Amino acid sequence: MPLTGGEPVVIRRNDWAPLADMTRHVQPRLRVSVVIPARGGQDRLDLTLAALAAQTYPADLTEVVVVDDGSSPALALPALRPANCRIVRAPETGWGRAHACHTGALAATGEVLHWLDADMLAFPDHIEQQLRWHHVADYLVTIGYKRLVGHWSLTPEQVHAAARDGRMAELFTAEETQPHAWVERLIGDSDDLRSADAEAFRAAVGSTSALRRELYLDAGGMDTSLRLGEDSELGYRLAQRGAVFIPVRAARSWHLGIPTATRSPDLVRRYNMPHLANRAPLPRFRRWQAGRTWRVPYVEVVVDASAAGYEWVAACVDSVLAGTLTDCRVSVVGPWSALDDARTSPLEDEHGDLRLVREHVAGDTRVTLVERVPASPFPATFRLTLGPGRALSRATLERLVAAADAARAGLVEVSPEPCGARLWRTAAVERARRVLPDIDQTDAVARVWGRSALDGRAIGLLDVAALDPPALRALVRRTPADAGGPALRWSRAARRIRRAGPAGLRRRAMLLLHTVTGRRRSEAK
Repeated sequence: MPLTGGEPVVIRRNDWAPLADMTRHVQPRLRVSVVIPARGGQDRLDLTLAALAAQTYPADLTEVVVVDDGSSPALALPALRPANCRIVRAPETGWGRAHACHTGALAATGEVLHWLDADMLAFPDHIEQQLRWHHVADYLVTIGYKRLVGHWSLTPEQVHAAARDGRMAELFTAEETQPHAWVERLIGDSDDLRSADAEAFRAAVGSTSALRRELYLDAGGMDTSLRLGEDSELGYRLAQRGAVFIPVRAARSWHLGIPTATRSPDLVRRYNMPHLANRAPLPRFRRWQAGRTWRVPYVEVVVDASAAGYEWVAACVDSVLAGTLTDCRVSVVGPWSALDDARTSPLEDEHGDLRLVREHVAGDTRVTLVERVPASPFPATFRLTLGPGRALSRATLERLVAAADAARAGLVEVSPEPCGARLWRTAAVERARRVLPDIDQTDAVARVWGRSALDGRAIGLLDVAALDPPALRALVRRTPADAGGPALRWSRAARRIRRAGPAGLRRRAMLLLHTVTGRRRSEAK
């Protein structure tokens, strides 16, 4: 929450504007650890450290941790460097930028982690401009500004003198550099991410950003198995933990060299697509395949079996799994630990319905049996809680999520209550927990993200409480009419994609995704 005392400042979605005035008179007090992952490139590292030696943020509050990711020869600290600077050797149990960054984060002593690549020339106030934000709230991710430099000829002494004398901007002309184009476009098109909502995290890529160490660990740290795209994947998880993403244009820097993602964007996208799609449900265009499940679900559906009959629970779970949105998982809540192997009459067992439910879902990997529902569905993007006697038609889940996005809502309440359904946005739930922990979750989510209501009939929410077992089984076997259109479009498109062959697959798949998504958004409105 904001750290200035008094009433908390509520940031709605990603509109960070209410914090801006609070950053203007900050007195530095937070320790910052600048974590620099590096492998080879001693000459560039020397330039990076020379620039950091002239930072305006207090030296006694700054440490620089260079993580040597298996360089040969090993990296060494140059004479011209920040006062508190050390090299940490990354363990040989892993390799890559994510592994090095995580090693540095664990070795860091500062309250704030500041990522910086080993080929960056930070302007003198670069750290100060980002750190001022972290003094007013502890759930922020700040993103520095950089220009890419293709050619340079500099010594550490020249860099340090330029930084010390306020001449860093004169090292290169605009014609000698280029922007990080797609990130700047994303930031520019969303009013500096203030209107980017749930996908603001996409801008948290590149060479310079900062966040609270506690927030980093709460999100699970970097996925050290990733070789590329680790910052994008971490950004998704940070967003689900309620983070606000702020581009800090005043935190300027020069990036020495053109990144691989800029030089070979198609190759990088091709490599990243399956890795990021498996771990991050957003942005949705990465999961364009129909009928798939993934490591991290888009929606977690909670079904309470603790006081419900087997037939309803089975019908409800089956209706979810039969839906057009397969990118989901089901958590079935019940006292499962009470089911032992003691001798009992199978037909007179007091836990007979629970045993039938357990057996019914045992073979489906998308179903998990839980004793209690965790406070948050992290890292899933949404959680749907269903009231007793409710089930879904095939298109319900997709329509509900589309309605949440169209309304920019953190919570969608589907009538009639109390037997309806509630769709919670994980990022909103986590933000509410951080900023407004002492008020009711429904009200807190409404304040930090927004709340909307929806008639269950509009999305195909089914009332099955009064149906007998044969009717419940028939419900799941049949195909509701409201799902025929989207399902048919997907099947026809799949045939067209197969006929197109490998060359046309990606173009047709992306076109299909945008077409279907657009139609569903129109229906939701």
